[in-house]
Amino acid sequence: MSPLTIPLHPSSFPLTNPANPQTTIFTLPNRPRILIPQATFSASSNSPLWTISEIVKAVNGRIIKWGPPGTICTDTRTLEPGQWFLPLVGQNFDAHNFITPKLATKGCVGVIGNWVCEGWNNGFVQVEGSVGKTTTKTMIALALESVGTVYYSPGNWNNEIGVALSLIGMSRDVGFGVLEMGMSKKGEILELSRMCRPDVRVILNVNAAHLENFANLEEVSVAKGEILREAMPGDVCVLNGDDPLVLSLPVPVGVKKIPLFFPCIIVLVVRGMGSIPDLVQILYGCHTHVVSTRVVFGRKLGCDVRLVSSQIIDRGRRVEIVLEGFNEMVKFVISSPGLHLAVNACAAAAVASALGVPLALAGKSLSRFIPVHRRSELEVTENGITIINDVYNASPASTQAAIDLLRNIDCKGKRVAILGDMLELGPTEFKFHELMVHSCCDAHFDVVALVGTRFVSAAERIDFGPEIKLLCTTNVHQMASKIINDLNSGDVVLVKGSRQIGMEVIVDAIKSIHFGVPLCQCSNEQM
Repeated sequence: MSPLTIPLHPSSFPLTNPANPQTTIFTLPNRPRILIPQATFSASSNSPLWTISEIVKAVNGRIIKWGPPGTICTDTRTLEPGQWFLPLVGQNFDAHNFITPKLATKGCVGVIGNWVCEGWNNGFVQVEGSVGKTTTKTMIALALESVGTVYYSPGNWNNEIGVALSLIGMSRDVGFGVLEMGMSKKGEILELSRMCRPDVRVILNVNAAHLENFANLEEVSVAKGEILREAMPGDVCVLNGDDPLVLSLPVPVGVKKIPLFFPCIIVLVVRGMGSIPDLVQILYGCHTHVVSTRVVFGRKLGCDVRLVSSQIIDRGRRVEIVLEGFNEMVKFVISSPGLHLAVNACAAAAVASALGVPLALAGKSLSRFIPVHRRSELEVTENGITIINDVYNASPASTQAAIDLLRNIDCKGKRVAILGDMLELGPTEFKFHELMVHSCCDAHFDVVALVGTRFVSAAERIDFGPEIKLLCTTNVHQMASKIINDLNSGDVVLVKGSRQIGMEVIVDAIKSIHFGVPLCQCSNEQM
């Protein structure tokens, strides 16, 4: 089944005959308008053509005016002749405002949206309502590249809009599609999995994230378990054997051994704003290898794919990993820092092995992994400071992993931890911020710099002692101005925080340092 003809909700759809272009009405279930961060999508040269019937079918909309087949674009600046325009709505913008007669002169053949401008004479499909992990997603794509062509979604396109854009941008002849899904509350995984209809479903772990929407980790586990709820006979479930909350989730009765065949779409379902993916989905099968009902990965004996060992080498800048499974053992090195990468690699290898990729071949592919931008990305600046750029997002688990990375990496100068608030932790937020500060103290970092009211509040009750210099500010601009006075060539600096804190401002300030004279002055304005 082509991913481009998957209905969002099971139903039968009548099609309108272009020779008799009467209006045929389709409806979406009642739901609030979705606000999304600004994002753009432009179809590649081999993106599929969508007929108006397929568009209507995908969005459950209605045909107002017929239009020819075309690819889909969400940015009028990059729109090419022959494309349909899909306007997105964000917190501070509404792309419907860019629908003007001038858009038609650029070759736009139709609009998929809520409304169009007066005098719009090209195609129009009306939608009632609106149509954030990355590391493991990249690893799975690497592990599968030896057995088929691989597409994976750009950036963190993991919400309802991002997943839809990923699907519409995927070539129909792709062997594997690796997508990403996000979760912040119950029901979201179930809705997205119904959209994608996975055949193989993988749950990586259950960690503290988005606890403001859940009472405890058990409720988080149940929400993630939605990915298993509607597994069909023949589906495969890949689970983390080291996480009791994952193993406690029920697998539907009747999931049996079957051969899988090409093509295959793989979807990573993350916990929303966290930095480590939590779930992986594999859609539509892909190999003649017969797989079992459950594939378990982890460190424990008895796991189908077992992480035998992982150790830091080359002064903390690379990780050596040994995996075994399916009567094979492989040792390989990832040229990136962080022991947490070993678990991600084990999960990726389990997915690949379940699809018939030899473990040795998966390991060889994984050895070419390089960090995704702003996720444990090691950067050596011109001024001699090494930055661990992990500013994309933060949760307690990913922050602890970053602290461990800084603790273990070789350093000729000072070790400096700059941490921004971790958001969406609910009533437990103080406890988790306090735990992270204690972890920095236990690591005996030379400088601990904390940004945001949560971390500042946690620091007030902790004795840092005379050996650790503490800096506290409520916003990133203040910290960017302060921290440049405490850094020197040879220092290793971790910068991490939740996406909304904007910790990249501090990274940019560190890069601009010319010792003695800062190259730029940082603003003290509030975020």
